[in-house]
Amino acid sequence: MTETLWPISKLRTTQRKTLILRRRNRRRKKSKAMSDRISRLQDEILCHILSFVTTKEAVATSVLSKRWTHLWIYVPNIDFNISVDNSRSNYKFNESVYSVLASRDAVGSNVDSFRLDIEYGNPHLGHNCGFPNIVRWINLVVQRKLKHLYLHLYFGKYDDDDLDEDVSLPKLPISIFTCKTLVSLNLYRFHVEGFSFSSIGFGFPSLKTLILEDIDFSKGRDFLLLLSGCPNLEDLQLYDMFFTFANDHLALQEFKSLSLPKLTRADISPHFWFVFPLKALSTSKPTCLDTLKLYAKDHEVVEVNQLQRLYSDIRIFHNLTYLQLQLTNSYDLVVQVLHHCPKLQDLELYKEPACTIDQKNLVEPEFVPHCLSSYLTTCTILNMGGQQSELMVATFILKNARILQTMEIWTQREQEQPEIERKLFQCPKASATCQLLVY
Repeated sequence: MTETLWPISKLRTTQRKTLILRRRNRRRKKSKAMSDRISRLQDEILCHILSFVTTKEAVATSVLSKRWTHLWIYVPNIDFNISVDNSRSNYKFNESVYSVLASRDAVGSNVDSFRLDIEYGNPHLGHNCGFPNIVRWINLVVQRKLKHLYLHLYFGKYDDDDLDEDVSLPKLPISIFTCKTLVSLNLYRFHVEGFSFSSIGFGFPSLKTLILEDIDFSKGRDFLLLLSGCPNLEDLQLYDMFFTFANDHLALQEFKSLSLPKLTRADISPHFWFVFPLKALSTSKPTCLDTLKLYAKDHEVVEVNQLQRLYSDIRIFHNLTYLQLQLTNSYDLVVQVLHHCPKLQDLELYKEPACTIDQKNLVEPEFVPHCLSSYLTTCTILNMGGQQSELMVATFILKNARILQTMEIWTQREQEQPEIERKLFQCPKASATCQLLVY
């Protein structure tokens, strides 16, 4: 019986193997066909596809076939995202970038976008071995009609507290500010010094997006010159800006009429610097304004009446529909800002935990901002405490916002939530459809 069944069992095993091989062959053919379809696309389309991956990944496609060998050289983007931990990895990385630039230079390939996102584990390694090469790379790519520059460098932290803090901020190369073809510029953690914008023929006639984070300017006037040289700017984002000479009142007067007529978005979070020329933002649509960190001489907080004069001097934000505003030490100032936003639809208020709003002479404003009576539909108050002045801000909006749909209150401390909720629910509301949510 065993002899009879053995051939059948053997035959079935062979059939299974044959079936598996056939399936594998079909998959290979399907995969090859798919690969062939991609390879038959035009070079411009393939380069566009490769522009969505890093340069390292694009170079790796050169092993696919002869069709792909040199295709990566013509990709308009150069994108490196890497961590450098030691001298050896830094050397290999530098060699890789130089090789890429040399290959592109040999065929005359333009660079539309140059993106460096590098984290150096050792700050000395970054400053002494990394950054000098980065300056050379930038000097090369700006000659290739560069349109987009993204430069984020992380140099780690020094263990020695006695070292000069400025050492951790590399100086930006001048060549960036003489590149007339830039459309977007995104910089993180740099120091701007050693040259004057007025002496280098500066100007960004094509720049539409400017994002600066943790940038240290030696002179406030240079920062204003930078803005004035961007007539077509549409998106402005400034975070944690620092100025060695923060109180350059002459520069502020000089650029008092600075205008950014095409600005549609502005996100401004200044830190220890002179008053920003708010008139320049009057055409902006969604705007984030930080009114707490406006400093006067000797870094003393500007008096409330001074801030009110400041806001009464600015133009009306006719296009503004979304506003993030940090609650200052003045309840009146919030209302004053709202008077300059007649079409505001979405308001977000935020209070620093350590900020104490002035409790003196709390009087409900006589005039209601136009946005409350006609446009405001959403209001969010973050980090709210139990102070009377904070409650007055919320109740004033509830009592006067006629078409308000939602008000969200996020309390600072959980134990304050029931009391805040009770008081606000007792408040009369101008909008019968308003939904009040307290968290």
